[in-house]
Amino acid sequence: MSEPFEELEDRYRSALNRMSKAYQVLWSIMGDPKPLAPGEEPPVLTKEHRDAQTEAMKASQDYISVRDLYWATRWGREGNPPKP
Repeated sequence: MSEPFEELEDRYRSALNRMSKAYQVLWSIMGDPKPLAPGEEPPVLTKEHRDAQTEAMKASQDYISVRDLYWATRWGREGNPPKP
């Protein structure tokens, strides 16, 4: 039996919020991305940087799987199929 739509929507919102927060943390640590100048060395990534990147990646992966299920269910529930 599939979960009720309301529970799926809660999971979707939670995953979306987790991803948003993870990327806010990552951007606050990393700063604005800037291209490297010719001959410039890449910045050294601290453990804090790597941990923030890892959390952002994991949050994105979790969000994508829930997102696809949520929107497929919502479109079917509302009779509003996606438009090309």
